Amino acid sequence: MDKHYTPYQIPKKNGKPRTIMIPSLHLKTLQKRINREIFSHVKYPDYLYGGVEGKDYVRNAEMHAKAHVLVSLDVKDFYPSISADRVTGIYQYLLKFNPGVAELLARLTTYKGAVPQGACTSSHLANLILHDVEYHVAQYCKNAGLVYTRLLDDICVSSEAALSEKKISRIIEMISRMLRDKGLKLKHQKTRISSKSNPKELMEVTGLWVNRGMPRVNSTERRSIRVEVHRCRQLAAGRRTDLAYHKAHGSVSGKVAMLNYLRHSEAGRLRRSLGAILPEYDQAEMTKTVKIVEMLSRTSPKDREKYSFNVSFFKTLQRLNVVARTDPKLAVRLRKKLASCRPTKHSSATLYDEPI
Repeated sequence: MDKHYTPYQIPKKNGKPRTIMIPSLHLKTLQKRINREIFSHVKYPDYLYGGVEGKDYVRNAEMHAKAHVLVSLDVKDFYPSISADRVTGIYQYLLKFNPGVAELLARLTTYKGAVPQGACTSSHLANLILHDVEYHVAQYCKNAGLVYTRLLDDICVSSEAALSEKKISRIIEMISRMLRDKGLKLKHQKTRISSKSNPKELMEVTGLWVNRGMPRVNSTERRSIRVEVHRCRQLAAGRRTDLAYHKAHGSVSGKVAMLNYLRHSEAGRLRRSLGAILPEYDQAEMTKTVKIVEMLSRTSPKDREKYSFNVSFFKTLQRLNVVARTDPKLAVRLRKKLASCRPTKHSSATLYDEPI
């Protein structure tokens, strides 16, 4: 299966590259079927927040919003350290597949003997790797009046009351022992112990500041977002049709949406600022859009059942939103034409039914 992956690098917050593995369309199709038929039926514990429907990094941070003391831990090389043998064990002993099926499923969801970062099945496997040891740690924390959460490789334990150094050391050792049991270990240089009694060191949970009783983006990052919005305004004064401008606007729009999600007061002003300088298409892109709609309108009903058509259709709808900014009448005409060739199946169904 290794030949079905393509490496792709994305920058981390510190600027260093992170390599993720992108599966081929055929392998991705199989992995999505595994998610749909297997992992969607798993009931995950309340303390897990990564890749779980209805939960995210904000909900994770909210669990620690009342913290007086926060212990933040990071698992070292998390995904590469989850071996294919342990993945086979998850399928066989937890999910109750026979050994042959478990081994096949492991081959479909691992890369070079480990869990790949980038596959849609990986977050589920990351959640389940500690399934038979994590509950005991979480229960200990609950009995002790502590809050325990894990978002993939980020583990947080918090207390509304002060904790002694001895107690904190015991918690860290307990978690370290739990990880060692599964061939994992802590990244000690990223272990952080913070407290409201020391306001100079912010309490952060998965990148969000919780010192004031609710998850917030720290002031340095908010300042950086404001600078990006200002740069976008400067770029807009040149050509809003440049693809580089489209990319810059999309990037900062996502960050402003995050501020809005976290109810930051400045989010509304920044959204209005970006709304006044939306990207546009030049004549070449407008012509390209017309040709794409013409091509899609000529597809047969059978082709409209395919996953690839579904993707193209909805991408084209997004393009028409941009077209409407400069030529609303053309956008209306193209939408009517596109409506005559809508996909005949929902995207999830087309992916599920796509032949391998």
